[in-house]
Amino acid sequence: MAQTRRLSARQGLPLLTLIFIGVAPLISVAQNFSDSPAGTEAAPIVIDMAAPLEAERAPPPLAEPSALGVYRSYIESMETSGGAFAPGLTEQLLGLGLNLQALDRHAEAAKVLKRGVHVSRVQSGLYAADQIPLLRAEIRSLIALGMFDDVDEHQRYLARVESEALTGTPASIAALIDQGEWAEQAWDLRLGDQEAQPEHLARSWEYYRLAYNQSTQLYGERSLELLKPLEGMLRLQYRFADLQRENASNRPSDGTSYRQTSALGGAYRRGEAVLSTIFGLKFMNGSSAGEQARDLTRLGDWARWMGRRSDSRSYYDKAWRRITPPPVVPEEPEAVAAPESAADAGEESSPAEAMTMNDAGTDSTDPDTGSDEAPADTVAVAEGEKVAAADEPSGVAKAGDDAPAEEEMLAEALPATSTEAADEDTSIIALTEEQPPEDDPVMRAALFETATPLPDIDTLRPLPPFRRDTTGPLVVRFKLNEAGKITVLERVTVTTVTQSQTTEDDGASEEAEAPRVDNDPAVDRLLRKMRRTRFRPRYEEGVAVETGMIVWSFDLNPANVKAMALQP
Repeated sequence: MAQTRRLSARQGLPLLTLIFIGVAPLISVAQNFSDSPAGTEAAPIVIDMAAPLEAERAPPPLAEPSALGVYRSYIESMETSGGAFAPGLTEQLLGLGLNLQALDRHAEAAKVLKRGVHVSRVQSGLYAADQIPLLRAEIRSLIALGMFDDVDEHQRYLARVESEALTGTPASIAALIDQGEWAEQAWDLRLGDQEAQPEHLARSWEYYRLAYNQSTQLYGERSLELLKPLEGMLRLQYRFADLQRENASNRPSDGTSYRQTSALGGAYRRGEAVLSTIFGLKFMNGSSAGEQARDLTRLGDWARWMGRRSDSRSYYDKAWRRITPPPVVPEEPEAVAAPESAADAGEESSPAEAMTMNDAGTDSTDPDTGSDEAPADTVAVAEGEKVAAADEPSGVAKAGDDAPAEEEMLAEALPATSTEAADEDTSIIALTEEQPPEDDPVMRAALFETATPLPDIDTLRPLPPFRRDTTGPLVVRFKLNEAGKITVLERVTVTTVTQSQTTEDDGASEEAEAPRVDNDPAVDRLLRKMRRTRFRPRYEEGVAVETGMIVWSFDLNPANVKAMALQP
């Protein structure tokens, strides 16, 4: 066991001195603190809660996903080993571009995908199929960047690649329909020079025509797959007719009214043929009574929009009778069979007589026919004996020899209407008269008890989204006559009325709450557009009638357009 040695006096004295020197300051501080007066308090600490305690720091940059690094490193290794056009490089560039798109880095994505398209052309040829996903992805990024002129250029090249690589397949039909829809959007965006803009419509028609022909070869003439290109053709007929009307209104009266009405008459017959084909396809595939009424109503809408009042009434009447059983009339006991048979014969002959009147164009005598409807009605009178000839494209081109270049382009792009097909479709529509009507109150209310602006097609609706109530910032009310025209249109000012304690306060509040009409150009444009819009007439008991006061509300703020639901 170790023994502890005691310190001597000589050794302990220096150690004690060092300890005293270190403890002395501490004792002095403690004495000073204890000598301070007990009543004094420490100064309060004031914190300004309005000012931030720390300077705001910029958020740290988001870490790049590891997938991008993996793609980049793999691309670098492939380029090192195989060069700038190494096999399999397009797949890696496509994956990198799609990942950049998912991060909304569209400028980088478009650059990467453009390089992928170039590599594919060098590796596989000018129209190789592996370019298609790269081009479609690049187009999506260009759309996100708002570079629509570049989008149109890429779409044209994509169409050539798809025509070479996908011909005769269902993918080719879908690609043609997509190209037709883009060409419609290019027309809406008015891309390119003004003189060349109608070419978008001609190009769209050609895509839909090719899609229809390929669908017929692949699926058959009675397949419902034909409806997709037919719907595109129908939209284009509305656009063609609207363009021809616009050109006619902007052109001075120089003796070319006959040519203008001839062009509108040809457009009307082509649209009627497309709608009749749609009706016939659905009918042969077992469409319900409600669907048949809906298709007949679309025919009436087209005739109404083109100013063919008698044709529209004929189609609307057929649609009404298809979903509305006739009223039950009690038979009188002394009724004789001969008058009944005569009445039946009269009823059977009435559709034929109505069709004869429609073909003759007698609706020009209607009192409500406006000036904007006169050209369309005059077409039937002027061309009563030349219907078949005017349907041919050569007839349209001949009528427009002195027309501008865009009208000639449209006339050449429009195919001839098959007379036999039109006759077959008309006979199919006539078959609906032989079928017993079915009571469908839901479809009847949707078609004939609701104010519907025309055209009733999603991408062609003439008015901005609205609600059929007063919840929107802009409230209007209007009335329609039996022809579907607005006769009364006024803006409704919604004010909030509050009760005051004194009579003076009541007077002041009334002055403060007095309705004030602001001259908003956007509102004025909307009201003018509503006055020009044609509506489907309202029917009651099979007869077109005037409507009561209808209330709609709009929100013209572009940021709130999507919130306005189009109610049935």
